[in-house]
Amino acid sequence: MTSVRLKLDFILKSPRLPVDNKRIWVSFFKKALSQCGDGRFYDRYFSGTPNKDYTFSAVFPGPKFQGDVVELAESRMSILFSADDRKRTGLIFFQAFIQMKEKVFPLPDGNYMILKKIIQLPEKLITSDRVVFRTATGGGLVIRKHDRETNRDRFFSFEDEGFAEQMREVLRYQARDAGFSMEDGRTIEFTPIQCRKVLVKHWRVFVDATCGVFELHGKPELLQYFYQAGLGSKHSSGFGMLEIVTEDN
Repeated sequence: MTSVRLKLDFILKSPRLPVDNKRIWVSFFKKALSQCGDGRFYDRYFSGTPNKDYTFSAVFPGPKFQGDVVELAESRMSILFSADDRKRTGLIFFQAFIQMKEKVFPLPDGNYMILKKIIQLPEKLITSDRVVFRTATGGGLVIRKHDRETNRDRFFSFEDEGFAEQMREVLRYQARDAGFSMEDGRTIEFTPIQCRKVLVKHWRVFVDATCGVFELHGKPELLQYFYQAGLGSKHSSGFGMLEIVTEDN
């Protein structure tokens, strides 16, 4: 097993969540790891700023956004989770999620959720150097540039000047941290097909993200990694999850 792709199905007490909700799901992951194996895996993923080889996206039924609240059509939701498993990340989280089943996890404003079902999803093997991807529902591609002098972030969407160059820079380091060469990441080519810019509230800040369909050209092994572990900045915080549309053979 080189990767794990899961669907976590939850029920909610109330079909109402804060718009700024991605940090809630990260808190759920932290809780799961803290209770798995006496918490011995927690520091690997949440101590300091380690590179994380997983991604996720939250999926809501019939969401309606009203100010700082999102109203759902039903009292349920799902989280799609994907991980590269070369370091057993997928297996570790899978075991942690199993131990969270049927447990009440508190949410803001007196709400709570309960994990009811874990479904293993099929994955595709990428063999081409050109793949058309779609950003997963509830996610989006984030490309960040951090200014160390001012400690401020700038986020690029696909329509911004400088997006392509900053994306190569982000992927260069993501590739290196995953065991590929930095040049492999820098030579990735991004071609928008049907994309749009969206603003996503994350930790009280609006983040520019790119959603939709695009083509990536690069080494098949690296494209496979991005498919499994997420693409771009903040890929372990609810952004960057990909679905394969087609690939050239």
